[in-house]
Amino acid sequence: MKRLCGLIVVAAFVAVGCNRPAEEPAAAPAPEPKPYGTLARLMQAIPFPASNIIFDAQSTDPGAPVKPGDTAGNATAQYGGIAEYAGWNAVENAAIALQETANLIMIPGRTCGNGQPVPIDQDDFKKWAADLAAVGAEVQKFAQAKTYNEDAILELTGRVSDACANCHNKYRETPDQPKDRCMTTAPTAAK
Repeated sequence: MKRLCGLIVVAAFVAVGCNRPAEEPAAAPAPEPKPYGTLARLMQAIPFPASNIIFDAQSTDPGAPVKPGDTAGNATAQYGGIAEYAGWNAVENAAIALQETANLIMIPGRTCGNGQPVPIDQDDFKKWAADLAAVGAEVQKFAQAKTYNEDAILELTGRVSDACANCHNKYRETPDQPKDRCMTTAPTAAK
C-alpha cells in the first residue's frame, strides 16, 4: 500500500511537471541601428544601383516583355526570369531603396571615406535626405501604377538626380576632395 501511495504521488508530480507550459526563452534584444560602412560605400551599395534602375526606365518601358535570351538587358530586365525582381517591381524596389537610404544616411556614427563624420546635424543635409525619401516615394507610386509615361519618368528622374546633386555639390564635390568631403566648414590653411 505504501508503494502504491508513493507511485501515485510520483505520478502526480510527473503529470503536473509534464503539463507545465515550457518556459519561453528570453527574447533577443533588438538590434541597435549602427553604421556598417562609410557613406561612400553605402551610396555605392544601395542608391547608386537603385538609381540606375530608375534612370533605365527613361528609355525602356519596365512593363515591356523581356526578349528571350537577353542577358545583357537593361537594368529593369536584369532579373527577367524572376517577376518579383524585374520590370515594374524592379523600379518599385529601387524607389524603396532610395527611401531607405534616407534613413540609413542619418544613422549617427557613420563617417565619410576620409574619416569625417557624416553631417547629419546640418539642416541642409537633413532636408536633402528628406528630399531623397520624398522623391523615392513618388517613384514608388509611379511604379505601382504600372503605366509607362515617358514625360513623367523623365520629370521624376530629374528630381532623383537633383536630390543626389544637392548633397553632392556641397559635401562631395569639394575643392580638395577627398580630404574635405563631408566637412561643414572649409579647412583652415596651415600657417
